[in-house]
Amino acid sequence: MPDITIRQLAALAGVSRTTVSLALRNHPRLPESTRKRVQKLAAKHGYRQDPVVASLMTKLRTARVRRTSERIAYLTSWQPYEGWENTHINEGYYLAGMRSRAHQLGYEVDHLWSHEPGMTPKRLSRILYTRAIKGVILAPLFQAQGAVELDWNHFASATTGFSIVKPALHRTAHAHYNGMLLALRSLEKRGYRRLGYATFEDQDDRVNHNWLGAFLAHQHTTPPENRVAPLLARELDSDVIKEWIHRERPDAVISNWPTVPALIREAGFDVPGEIAFASLDLFPKHHAFAGIDQIPTAVGAAAADLVVKQIQNNETGLPEHPVTMLLNGVWRDGPTVLAKTTTRRRSRRGHRVS
Repeated sequence: MPDITIRQLAALAGVSRTTVSLALRNHPRLPESTRKRVQKLAAKHGYRQDPVVASLMTKLRTARVRRTSERIAYLTSWQPYEGWENTHINEGYYLAGMRSRAHQLGYEVDHLWSHEPGMTPKRLSRILYTRAIKGVILAPLFQAQGAVELDWNHFASATTGFSIVKPALHRTAHAHYNGMLLALRSLEKRGYRRLGYATFEDQDDRVNHNWLGAFLAHQHTTPPENRVAPLLARELDSDVIKEWIHRERPDAVISNWPTVPALIREAGFDVPGEIAFASLDLFPKHHAFAGIDQIPTAVGAAAADLVVKQIQNNETGLPEHPVTMLLNGVWRDGPTVLAKTTTRRRSRRGHRVS
């Protein structure tokens, strides 16, 4: 049976071809009842969009957007305001990727701080709406397992990372589970065998326990003599690290927390001579570490893609089936991990490191 056309759909629905086109794009210009009736009729008769035509129309819509300079809002909520500048959500990371990708698609990205004096969810929603902002990207929250309020019906939306759990939104994030596995395997290739994981409890919570899950899965396949119990602590200091190292005897430590190498040294061990260190979350300024680059600019760009796609499809409100897009990071060599070797020296304190 040949594919049904828009002309035929229009005749069946008793409407114009323009109405059918708008309904299939879920355009808010039409009443919801009309959109759903046409969409249901299209599904019943097996209507399929021509991909070539769809691509052309997307280009035409994008060209129109460039002329009108539509904008997307990037909402941060860290307190104090300056706090966001030292995280992945700042100008050089997520936001840089968002702005670059949005600009390619004909949009601009405005940063708004949701904790301006007197700001409420209702007022913020009204500001966004009156500025004709149709898309919103939410930055990660300071606390894990957090919630954000907005009048979602007016906006296409997405978030980055896993700290926002309410409402359920489309999101992009680094694939933390794969990142941990990559760090473990990279260390093994360089001759390390007793691999430890140390961080704060709330830090693992922020990534939905993907780091811990991958570490424990890897431990399950590790020979019993090389297994190291993870250290997830409410407080991390040199005494806690020292006690854990003496008990577990790791020859390499993996963590997302940038002060861990200094704590290992304060505990009396040389890095990387006695114990190597691999970061799960490299910042460009942390050139002194080896570890995982979470490619935050790519994560930000992917978030812009998600929001722009919704805008172009006239999709607003909370998604019925939220999409999570995970991007794999890459391993970066650094001076806290020695080149591949099978023999490492023994600590004068009796800590075996090979």
